[in-house]
Amino acid sequence: MTPYLIELTDHNICVRSQYELLARSPGFANIVGLAPVFGETARSQARQHPRHSFNQFWSQLSLDPLTIKNKHFRHTADLAYGHLDTLTRPLNLEHGAVIAVPSNYNRSQLSVLLGVVKQCAFSAVGLVDLALLQAAGTVANESSANECIIIDLQLHQAVLTSFRQVDGHLLKEQVVQIPFAGLLALQDAWVNMICDEFISQSRFDPQRDAESEQFIANQLSRLLSTSQNTNEQILEINLKGTVHQVHLTRAHFEQKSQAIFTRINQQITELRHPGSTLHVSASQLQLPGLSQAIPGLIALDDEMAVHTCLQHLEHIQRAPDSLQFITRLPLAKSAASRAPTLPTRNPTHVLFQHRALLLPLGRLTLGTAPAALESARIMPLTTVDFSGAISLLRTNKGVQLEIHTAEPVLHNGQPAQNGQMLVLGDGLQLGQSALTLQLIVVEQVT
Repeated sequence: MTPYLIELTDHNICVRSQYELLARSPGFANIVGLAPVFGETARSQARQHPRHSFNQFWSQLSLDPLTIKNKHFRHTADLAYGHLDTLTRPLNLEHGAVIAVPSNYNRSQLSVLLGVVKQCAFSAVGLVDLALLQAAGTVANESSANECIIIDLQLHQAVLTSFRQVDGHLLKEQVVQIPFAGLLALQDAWVNMICDEFISQSRFDPQRDAESEQFIANQLSRLLSTSQNTNEQILEINLKGTVHQVHLTRAHFEQKSQAIFTRINQQITELRHPGSTLHVSASQLQLPGLSQAIPGLIALDDEMAVHTCLQHLEHIQRAPDSLQFITRLPLAKSAASRAPTLPTRNPTHVLFQHRALLLPLGRLTLGTAPAALESARIMPLTTVDFSGAISLLRTNKGVQLEIHTAEPVLHNGQPAQNGQMLVLGDGLQLGQSALTLQLIVVEQVT
């Protein structure tokens, strides 16, 4: 029977089956109540109860005693067990699970992790590098480069992992950790920016009240999503009957993220070889300012890892008592098409600068369309040094590229072909512009 896949991304632990996402939960714990709580509930209370909140137990997984002693947990391994058990026990993972871990885990952390998993109600039947699964999925396209870099924005750091094709295998080459460049640093910068704007626009300081600051943090996901399609939005706080409001634009968020993304790009420049491709998850690609600070990013389908895992299951799956950490995979299967039993998703939007443009059924034309071209929608590219146009023709079979220009059009770094089909995660570079259009899926998060 097919095992499940558990992705240990500390910002959102995911449990996937062959066909669906079964559960996800951010790596937060809170002990302010009588019993510990984990995941989204704990995250939503973190700023109100900072001394009772934990969010480093996955990144600092160990048996070292916690600096703040409590009656519930002795060390981060206890916290990791509590979180993983709470997440997986209701799911009844009867066929076992492959554990996909971050590239930066060391031998000691892997050992502690296996001890944690042994206490859970499921069996581990595989241990594999998560970035390797993502990278192997990207090289399934014959036009992919021989080298690629996976960017993983964790809670407390950014991790860059480079891979290289050698003798028919994909090998992990280097892992670079960039501390204080993760999602929490971004969220802190954005919360501080919003608080500063409240002071500037309404003379109200939300940080003087923990509940108000927590409210802002809890609104970030909605604000970031809305900012993709709205030039300006209003955030209101009702404090003791008095309503305070602030006007926010996408530029506010982009400006505060630049310092962090610039640090990441500097490390990429040192790590990257000519021709290597850059990949980040589709959900993280939409973070304000990321695509501008790091040009040429290619989106990773969020289901990439589970698909690749199932394709290479005979190389990954082991008996629970003989697990091996898989850091290389053969490329033979990657070059083949996906098994027909695996679900595929077609792009629904194209990411242009900070906007996710809907791909309607029919033709979306980007640029200066020829007069003879009939198009349901035309989007001028006035901010891009590019003459002519391309069209994205969406049908029930997928998205097809049409080229209406003599200027170069690159597809994932290689010359594009008129009429070729595009898939989720593909990037298109137009003319001499550094801007890359990304084919993405926009999902409704509940």
